[in-house]
Amino acid sequence: MTSRIKIISLDLDGVLFDGFSAVFVIAQQIGLKDQYLELIQRAAQEEMTLRDTVTEVAKIWKGIPIDATYHYLVKRLPLMEGAEETVATLQEWGYDVGCISSGVSQFFMEPFARRLNLDFAYSHILGSENEVHDGTVQFIMGGPEKATIIWQYAQIKEHPLDSIASVGNGFNDIDLFNISSFSVAFNPVDKKVSDAASVTIESKDLRSILPHFERL
Repeated sequence: MTSRIKIISLDLDGVLFDGFSAVFVIAQQIGLKDQYLELIQRAAQEEMTLRDTVTEVAKIWKGIPIDATYHYLVKRLPLMEGAEETVATLQEWGYDVGCISSGVSQFFMEPFARRLNLDFAYSHILGSENEVHDGTVQFIMGGPEKATIIWQYAQIKEHPLDSIASVGNGFNDIDLFNISSFSVAFNPVDKKVSDAASVTIESKDLRSILPHFERL
């Protein structure tokens, strides 16, 4: 690690959230479990792209209110062990710490960001009308989009491109790893993810990444 790092981007599913899909946990609790499982199974069978999958998932959420009705569910999501301490410690050390996710929509990312006091949080953006989801998608956070978003954030903060570090576990994190000066494959789902990262960590405690960073 070098002191040039100023921004640290963390993935959600499998990194900050202790599980494979935070949106499934929420869908399950508001009565959308069967629809969600059916879609995910179909997506696997038909080898859908991320874009196609998110487009279909958005239809499931049609009619769900976009206000704070279900934000309490986000507050109950099981965090990875040490997640809160890791975020707080890195911020105390002087880093901007946030989350970029291909797993949930911005609707649920916003209360999650407040829960962990994140400096930034980005994900898919679903369409809405009359204060409810309308079944459409305005923006899809794929792998290339993750890299673009963090680069834009660095520009806003007036930090150079080499100020970025990232932590993720999936294929959608590889583009982000490629533009990061330092990257951590945290319990990676595949060797390709591990190969793309600076280091690989197999752990159920997110605090395991802290020795790779230093106080600014």
